[in-house]
Amino acid sequence: MATTIRKHILVVGLGNYTHPGTRHNVGMMVVDSIAQRFNVPWSEKSSWKAEVATARTSITTRHRATPPPSSSTSGAKKSVRPPTADTIFDTSAAVVEASTTTTAPMVKKKEPWVTSTMELTITLLKPLQLMNVSGTSVSKAAKDLGIPAQDILVIHDDMERDIGKISFKSEGSANGHNGIKSCVKALGTAHFRRLRIGIGRPPVSDRSPKVVAGFVLSRFKPLEIEKLEELVYDKAGDEIIRVSTTEDKKTKKA
Repeated sequence: MATTIRKHILVVGLGNYTHPGTRHNVGMMVVDSIAQRFNVPWSEKSSWKAEVATARTSITTRHRATPPPSSSTSGAKKSVRPPTADTIFDTSAAVVEASTTTTAPMVKKKEPWVTSTMELTITLLKPLQLMNVSGTSVSKAAKDLGIPAQDILVIHDDMERDIGKISFKSEGSANGHNGIKSCVKALGTAHFRRLRIGIGRPPVSDRSPKVVAGFVLSRFKPLEIEKLEELVYDKAGDEIIRVSTTEDKKTKKA
């Protein structure tokens, strides 16, 4: 027995398109790595104000079919009335039957194997707009492709995590991220997945807007780029596919 499921997801890399290599641009860097992994080219989609690439993959799993519910036997067992003093009957046949009848061991029937294939289409998106209005590109693409919010995954930078630390979030507040705020507003819902990529923290405790802006717009150092390549790029792609092809399973909230 074999089943095939087709699914289309939208994976968005947030960033500042005009500032490549900066910390705020790590979402775009991750989707670039996914496009390179699948060897798919980018093209500009003017109606979405974004760059787009489309990748396809399939995941096949094999498992036993779910057994049907067992049917309960109807009717009560016949009761046997014990003999009384005035009851006369021949017990020889009953003794012979009891001594020769054995109960065969019950053999559990194995259900047949089922092969399931998920054919996954991944549309990668890099908005060409400013971060705080990038949600309009996401909503336009989702609408045109007919992709529901729960099948959208947005990758963005996270200043509260160390370099290379990643975490999934299935929904919730924007936690001050302007790109996520824009996506929530444009989509009309916060019920979409996010993949947060740690970019480290400012070297000072000052979190004033000027200091934060200067930090997120600073470029990654060569050793930090190596760390992203080692800890994030392949792992992020694998996790996105795993989460997107696992049915009825909530993503990790952190």
